[in-house]
Formats: sequence, structure tokens, C-alpha cells
Amino acid sequence: MTSIETGQHHAALDRIGRRIVAGDYAAGSPLDLNEVGQELGVSRSVVREALRVLDTLGMVRAWPKRGTFITNRSEWSWLHPLVLAWYAETHNDIGFLDAVAQMREIIEPRVAAIAAQRRTEAELTGLQAALDRMAASEHDRDAFIDADVAFHRVLLTATHNELLMQVGSVVEAAIRNHDVAVSVKNAVPALRLHQQVAAAVARGASSDAEKAMREVLAQAQYDAEGQTVGDRRRRPAPAPSRH
Repeated sequence: MTSIETGQHHAALDRIGRRIVAGDYAAGSPLDLNEVGQELGVSRSVVREALRVLDTLGMVRAWPKRGTFITNRSEWSWLHPLVLAWYAETHNDIGFLDAVAQMREIIEPRVAAIAAQRRTEAELTGLQAALDRMAASEHDRDAFIDADVAFHRVLLTATHNELLMQVGSVVEAAIRNHDVAVSVKNAVPALRLHQQVAAAVARGASSDAEKAMREVLAQAQYDAEGQTVGDRRRRPAPAPSRH
């Protein structure tokens, strides 16, 4: 595949994927490769390559001699970063964002606790490097987001649990969708809370790391609801796990 074809493939994949999650194609409806190709201005082979990826994501199914059909939402690979990104960018769905936040609340505090017990010196260095990048980003939103993602990615790696590492795409998508919508004025408290997580992990203090991560997630939730840092006094933070 040439570089031009590769670019066309990625563009076609993105546009078709977005249209599926936006509901432009109803579940069970067929996709005509020729029609889609004409709409997108690309060849049938480019559309076919895009549909192959969408098939792996559970969003379409190709049946011999019948064609390609849109699947039900229940069959989609919701944990894949592409599906998460497409959905977040095409919907203002509070319920979905709440579901992602709930998943983070279940997973990430325990990730921090496990990382506190298993982290290596190299991973501590990685956490500090991410914090330094967050601090240096100032008003560069994209730089702050990249550093935030890197911090959480290092924490997942520090668990040395391959299954937990697989949820990294969910965490990254959630962070990017949160950070891009929240004013940079909240970067300072976010950095402070992340520093508390890193300090607990460095001490090997699992319970403190878990509690600090719950504070990070609570702040993210308050930010997403449009509250200021001071509003946090009006609502209790989630209780730390007893395990």
C-alpha cells in the first residue's frame, strides 16, 4: 500500500467509524462499498481495507454472498481507543462519560496501590519525568495532556500486570477527553494531586497511593462538572477502599 493509499485508508476508516457511532448507519443495515467509496471519494479497495479494521472492532460484519452489515452497539469493542475517541467526539453523552469515570474509579486506585509495591527505580524516574513535563507545560494544553497520559501509562506499566496494562487505552481516552474540555486554570491542582500519587508510590505506601489516586479522579469529576477547586469542599471525596 502506497503512502497515498495509507492516508486514504486512515481517512476512510475515521469517517466511516465516526458515522457509525454517530448513528448515521442503523444497526443491521448493509454497507454498499461502491456507494461509500463514491461518498468518500476513494476506491473500493480503500473502503474494503477500512471495513476490515471496523470488522476487528466489532462494528461491522461481512457475510459471504450477503455483504457487509452494521452490528449492534453491544458487539463493539468499547475498550478500543478508536471506538472511545469516535464516540466521545460525536456525542455529548453524560451517561457514557459517567460510565468511563466509574471504570476509572474501579481500576486506577488499585493500579496506584499495586504500582507502589512493584515499581522499579526506572518507573519512578518515568513518573517524575511526566510530572516535570506537566509542570513545564504552563498554558500548552496539548503538552499537559501528553504528560498526563504519560504519567498514568507509567503507573499501569509499574503494576507489571499485562492484563491491567490492556486498559491503558480506556484511561488514555478518558484523560484526553477530560483534559481537552477543562480549562488550563485547573492544571495546578491537578499537578499537585498527581505529585501526591507519585510520592506515595515512591514510598511504597499502597494505601496512600490508592487514596491519592481517588483524589485525582474526584478532582477530574468535579472539573468535568464545571466546578471550581473550591467547590470540592461541598462534596466528600470517594471513600478509600478498605482492601
